[in-house]
Amino acid sequence: MPHKMTITGSATGPLREYDRYVAFDMREKGSPAAPKGLKKSTFISYTVFVAKKAFNKTGLTKKSIMHEKILVQGEPTLDIPIDECPGEIGIICFQITVLPNKNDKEANESNDKKEAKQEASKAQQEVAATKQEEKQEPVAKEAKSVQPEVNETPVQEKKAAPPKKQQPIQPKGQRMS
Repeated sequence: MPHKMTITGSATGPLREYDRYVAFDMREKGSPAAPKGLKKSTFISYTVFVAKKAFNKTGLTKKSIMHEKILVQGEPTLDIPIDECPGEIGIICFQITVLPNKNDKEANESNDKKEAKQEASKAQQEVAATKQEEKQEPVAKEAKSVQPEVNETPVQEKKAAPPKKQQPIQPKGQRMS
C-alpha cells in the first residue's frame, strides 16, 4: 500500500518554477498532545512539488500562496536533489486545495444559519396559515347546517346531518378543488 501524507498550512518561502512543476516550502508542527510515553513532534519543513497544470487550477499566484491556507495530499520522496529540495522531506503532490479562511468560513456559516432560520419561519407561517384555513372552513360549514329555517321540523335536521358524514376523508393540509 502506498504511503500518503496530508499537510495543511501556507507557504513559508517563495514559489520556485521549474520546467514542468513548481515547488514551495511549508512548515508543519505535530499534535500538541503526544501519546503517553512519547515525545512531542517538532516542526518539520517540507518542500512540495506540484505539476504546473494542477497548480494553475487552484488559482494561486506567487504572491497569494504566502497568504492562503492550502491542503496538500501526496507522498514523500527522498529522490530529489538537495538543491531543489531545501525542506527536510519532499512531497510529490497528487492533490492541492485552497482552504477557506476562518473568517470566510464563519461568515458563510452565519449566512447559512440565517437562511435556514428564514426558511423555517416561512414554513411555520405557511403551517399557521393552513391551520387557520382548516379552522375557518369547518366553522362555516357548521354554521350553514346548524341554522335551520324556522319552518323546518326536527326530521329535516336529521337529514341535514348525514351529508356531513359522507364527505370524503382526506389528510390534513389538502384541499379539494
